[in-house]
Amino acid sequence: TTDANGKVIVPTKTSSGGGGGSSSGGGGGTSYSSTLNIKITDKDGKSVTGFSKFVDSKGNVTITLPTGKKIEGDNYYTITVTDRNGIAKADASVTLKDRNNNSANGTTDKNGVITLPAENHSAYIVGYPDGTFRPDGNMSRAEAATIFARLISEEKGENISGTKTKFTDVNKNDWFINYVSYLEKYNIIEGYDDGTFRPEEFVTRAEFVAMSVRFYGLFEEVKSVTNTTKYTDITNKHWAVKDISLATSQKWLNGYADGSFRPDAIITRAEVVAVVNRTTGRVADEDYISKNISVMNKFTDLKNNNSWNYADIMEAANDHKAVINSDGETWVK
Repeated sequence: TTDANGKVIVPTKTSSGGGGGSSSGGGGGTSYSSTLNIKITDKDGKSVTGFSKFVDSKGNVTITLPTGKKIEGDNYYTITVTDRNGIAKADASVTLKDRNNNSANGTTDKNGVITLPAENHSAYIVGYPDGTFRPDGNMSRAEAATIFARLISEEKGENISGTKTKFTDVNKNDWFINYVSYLEKYNIIEGYDDGTFRPEEFVTRAEFVAMSVRFYGLFEEVKSVTNTTKYTDITNKHWAVKDISLATSQKWLNGYADGSFRPDAIITRAEVVAVVNRTTGRVADEDYISKNISVMNKFTDLKNNNSWNYADIMEAANDHKAVINSDGETWVK
């Protein structure tokens, strides 16, 4: 704690009165900065020195970068936290700051390492046992529910759980019961007038767009949008006209060359990942993918990396850490 002149020396231990020991009141206190070792490298792998650190009584680490080192733009820093014996400090809360009041925070992994600023992007779709992805294949309503449940749980840091549902055709022993029940809590899915969900039916373009807009609304403001794009097969009375208009204005997906949207057409798996990536702002780092393809999830029916859906599918099917900048993503792991 700073003194009357706004100064503090750390690490230090002060005591007051009687039997000594560390003081926990008034102007005293104990700093734990000497109990942890911090190593930082920048995006080029060069060691960063001259930073300051502070560790509070709970082991939370605050690091301030030296002058000239910024968190802005495409800069990122890999921080390794160990104890005084060199043992990795897992699950340590780390806050990184620069001199321009920018900050980022996260928790170290099992190796005591964290990259900041970076977001965890977990894979939300998988391929088939035969090694294919089947980009032109269809997706069931239950599978679509699974995707949005995974995305919400990651964003909110929650476990997917629940076995209660209002739908008459979803049972507690169904493989998708947890996902459907979890999404009901957030009003992401709607059923039919007869009380069913019809989990095995294929999801349509309009249905998936509506789910995407509801998901988006959990984390962002959904502004009212008129039907600015006049699709030949969408009237102002269509049940999903507002959702389709928003998705079009946000450039999540487009219609067809003949001017139609085809709301009742079955959405393909490739279209699904394209919409989800745009809804969540995820953009694949194609340079990283090309350099690390040997260790990534890949598919036997997706060999042409020039196809329109290649990057979107790789983004959706691979866990990675991403540094977000104006140009998209820079993958760091």
